[in-house]
Amino acid sequence: MSKEVLTAINHSYELASYATPELRGLFNEWLGEIELRVIDFVSKRNRVDPRELASHFTLTTESILFVLGKLAREGKVSMEAKGRARGNLHILKREQS
Repeated sequence: MSKEVLTAINHSYELASYATPELRGLFNEWLGEIELRVIDFVSKRNRVDPRELASHFTLTTESILFVLGKLAREGKVSMEAKGRARGNLHILKREQS
């Protein structure tokens, strides 16, 4: 993972420690909805670039990478990174459940 993604994840966890259970619950609901929408978006295309997803969902690329990393760890999408240039991550496909 890139340094920027790890920094964003660590910052998110730091903020979460200050949130109330109600706010954490609302965040998890929102995140779950975004995850479903990302999976749906990915399943309709052969390849998806994180910048395209970020633009479509009006989120930062870092936020999308967080969501994609979580979905990949859960086996819900497959990802491939090519080269060393930033942004060369492609979502290959939605994993079939």
